[in-house]
Amino acid sequence: MKNNQKIILILIIPILIFTSFIAVFISSNINDEDEKVNNTSNKPIINKQISRLADFDEFYAVQNTINTIYSNIEKPTELIKYFDNDYLTANNLNENNILNFLNINMDNYSITIEEIYYNDNSDITYYFIKGYVMEYSMLGDSNYSKNKYYLFIVDNNNHYSLRLLDNVSNLEEYANNYDLKEISINNNSKFKKNKIEDNTKIASYINIFNSLMFADSNKAYNMLDDETKKDYLNINSFNNDRENINNKLFTKFWATSTKENDDNIVYKVQDKNHNTITITEYYPNEFKIGFKFV
Repeated sequence: MKNNQKIILILIIPILIFTSFIAVFISSNINDEDEKVNNTSNKPIINKQISRLADFDEFYAVQNTINTIYSNIEKPTELIKYFDNDYLTANNLNENNILNFLNINMDNYSITIEEIYYNDNSDITYYFIKGYVMEYSMLGDSNYSKNKYYLFIVDNNNHYSLRLLDNVSNLEEYANNYDLKEISINNNSKFKKNKIEDNTKIASYINIFNSLMFADSNKAYNMLDDETKKDYLNINSFNNDRENINNKLFTKFWATSTKENDDNIVYKVQDKNHNTITITEYYPNEFKIGFKFV
């Protein structure tokens, strides 16, 4: 068990490093072409039409901003500023009980988002989020929680707020039935995004798959593309090969090619030894992975 925990810790660290890198890398405001329409009454315009977020840069901006919020685990007085007044009042939250309410049990907390639904072209944008959480302690203990749901809200000044969502079974249906309205946000931080390079995205996908092999092998097994899955009789044979796969997967690329199709983007990368990884992306963080090792 301790060896497994160490393996998971080793695999989680690259994701957290990558998350920190992106949080620093995101340094410009959302593009001006998305400028909101002014309302003479000064009331925000809230579009209630919900769609799935396909823009990778915006998707990662949401993910990394939430991880930045949770980086304040040791500073509850700072952490609580990222939850809006109505949410704090409704749940009777303060700096003394916020950590217990969020059910944070370890030193480091990282969310990987799987899908987002949002209301585009709105003065206040609501992002409905499904993902999973990795927690780990410096002692090597770890915890994996899947199917976590959040609401991330950005106002017309690009200030943002976070809420936890309960009793969600179908995220799209939940988002379509949510009462969108004006909200009071407590912090002055700005929601920002910037262009994420393909190699950075590919490295993130490889790290996601790598960590899930040990945290949730069923999920990782179902992420294999059809050709690669043929190499394994079943999930047990895949599990028996996880350490070998982990040792051979690479994030330093010798050659990269990209092909855009109607419903996906295919990334193919090679290392200097001609090992190949193929990633087929359908939505941000929704992909199939295949590999051929020499």
